[in-house]
Amino acid sequence: MTPSKQHAFIKKVKDITIGSTIALSLFGPAVLLQSCSSNQNDEGDYEEVEVYKKGVKTYISETSKGVFKITKEIETDADSSVAYVTYLDGKQDTLSPRAVKALIDQDVARHPQHIGQSSSLSNALLYGGMGYFLGKTLSPSYSNYRPDLSSNGFSSNSTPRDTTNRHRYHSGSSLWRRYYVSQQVYNSSQQVHHSINTSRTTFSRPLGGRSGFFRSSSHGGFHG
Repeated sequence: MTPSKQHAFIKKVKDITIGSTIALSLFGPAVLLQSCSSNQNDEGDYEEVEVYKKGVKTYISETSKGVFKITKEIETDADSSVAYVTYLDGKQDTLSPRAVKALIDQDVARHPQHIGQSSSLSNALLYGGMGYFLGKTLSPSYSNYRPDLSSNGFSSNSTPRDTTNRHRYHSGSSLWRRYYVSQQVYNSSQQVHHSINTSRTTFSRPLGGRSGFFRSSSHGGFHG
């Protein structure tokens, strides 16, 4: 992933496309846009983008055949986020956030009954810091499996299937036992989650091609 000076992941809040020229000039080439819904009126209509400046480096090892555990997670700049995977045979993989997302989404589509029920690589990624980071930036649907990704503990657009998935969500105790090598590593990971969440900043710009500049406001507090 190409670094940018701002080290930020961006997701769109209003369902309107931000001009790529403006986005690139402000944030550099490593911008990622994602649609959701919002509305703001202040001297006309504005669109908002959320910038996440912090991400995670996740280290995962295969501890026995088909069993993967997180050995370390550390805070990093958002566009330096990465997962390092070491297998039993010594092979190592380096996965970008998009590669992690593809792996998780493939497993969700093919084996939905296994989500939260096995110690597979995709589950270790989903329930670790990388899954939290993706849930905040590229994959809001991950809140169906991780209630800690939404401010009220659960996703707002729940369905019967979502409810089933949420029952699979682990308490802190069972979570670290299944996906982390120790409670100490799990506790450290929670601090990384906090850093990701509190690194969010919202930028606003006028809609409809009108002239104007981005306005920004930081959002403190830990909601997940």
